[in-house]
Amino acid sequence: MLGHNIREDLAMACRVLASHRVIDLWGHLSLRIPRSEHILMTPRFGRAAWPRGLSGRQMLVVDLDGTIVEGDGELPVQAMADLALYRRDTEAGACICFAPKFAMAAAIAGFDLQPMTHMESFIAYDTQVWKSSELADTPATADDLAACLSASVAVQQPGIAAWVKGKSILEALLAAYHLEYLAQQNSIIANMDVATLCARADSEKMWRQFAGWDHYVEFFQSLDPGPLPHPAQALDGIEDADENRRIREATSIACKSLWERDTLVAFLEHISHRLPQDDRMIISPAKNFAMVEAEDMCVTDLRGNWIDGPKPPGYKFFHAQVLAERPDVQAIVHTHDLYGRSYALTRHELVPMARIGLDVAMRPLPTYPRCDLIVDSDVRRDVIDLLGNGPIVHEACHGTDFVAETLEEALVNAVQREQFLELDHLARRFGGVNSMPTARDRIAALEFSNNDWWWFYTSEINAPRRSAAGL
Repeated sequence: MLGHNIREDLAMACRVLASHRVIDLWGHLSLRIPRSEHILMTPRFGRAAWPRGLSGRQMLVVDLDGTIVEGDGELPVQAMADLALYRRDTEAGACICFAPKFAMAAAIAGFDLQPMTHMESFIAYDTQVWKSSELADTPATADDLAACLSASVAVQQPGIAAWVKGKSILEALLAAYHLEYLAQQNSIIANMDVATLCARADSEKMWRQFAGWDHYVEFFQSLDPGPLPHPAQALDGIEDADENRRIREATSIACKSLWERDTLVAFLEHISHRLPQDDRMIISPAKNFAMVEAEDMCVTDLRGNWIDGPKPPGYKFFHAQVLAERPDVQAIVHTHDLYGRSYALTRHELVPMARIGLDVAMRPLPTYPRCDLIVDSDVRRDVIDLLGNGPIVHEACHGTDFVAETLEEALVNAVQREQFLELDHLARRFGGVNSMPTARDRIAALEFSNNDWWWFYTSEINAPRRSAAGL
């Protein structure tokens, strides 16, 4: 962050954003290499490179035409916009594409952020909105977005991302930080009659008087835990012949990952997985998901009979029957989802307003209409009939079941549906929900795999993060 090692500076900025949960696989960072025609850029994220584990050695060196001249990996999804910005704006030294939850919700609602607070107000004066049915992944669309960013500090790409620029990576990171903080402040008063705001002249005077850049450097450095090892890397060391152990370990990791998401689990949720042996499955115990280990798994047959391990929960019968009747299903994730359970009780119609969780959130949600533990055979029959051949079923006032061919897909669907609903809820706090301008097929064509998203979400296990009140 002090300019001694630009690779480590860029990696550190990425990890700081990750610790605030404002960057995901669609995001990236870049900076102009001093006294050079080349750009330093984070690679396309995935299993090989994920935001919390990024190090300086993983960076790409790219020319202004997008040719990778050094480094392994692919260019990020919308990297062409950065390159167009650097060609257009010689003052631009760094660029960040990220996914700040509150700022994205404001953009979805069409809400203009107001200059409410002293340090953050400069963002409100210089933010534009790029409304395109395309992504910035062609020369024409990238140049169009770059033109917006060149003329502003920040650009909102509704439902997709937010963009900020700066003369340095520190300045860009500061803009990213302040954009989300300002959006949080705005979410509190979005529907109120506001009497006082920060005048632009006052904001500019304050920044002229400000002498605390060193404090920002120290602050951001204090938020960086360094590149973290991935909790799921241990799975790579398990022999192929020991598939039972691999399934147990992966299910334990999935439990801990759901716990990190805050709004998905409390205590009595469960994850189950088919075992290679005929007529066998494991199911997680009634235990704090943060503490579930591989050896805690309960083993039953596909009729719900207890075979081995701790005593299984009563919900085992539903899991067992689904696995018995759906040979295509390998894993089931049952959540007590805060937003999912609440939204299912309403007549609120979702619209395609954001890329995250778009596919699973826009699917029909078959719902069993009574509050029940789904233990009795007749109730199980009704719920399984509602599920049919689909990937999701909901039990009113109870929870949601995500079934899939892989544990990775079931986990990702559970996490991302909840993210979509939370974003919808935040957008309504800002005044309403609008469909995103970007065409759904464009997003689907570039979407990351379930395995990549699994790696991203499980990287959060035990990782430090800032509270919602402080970003």
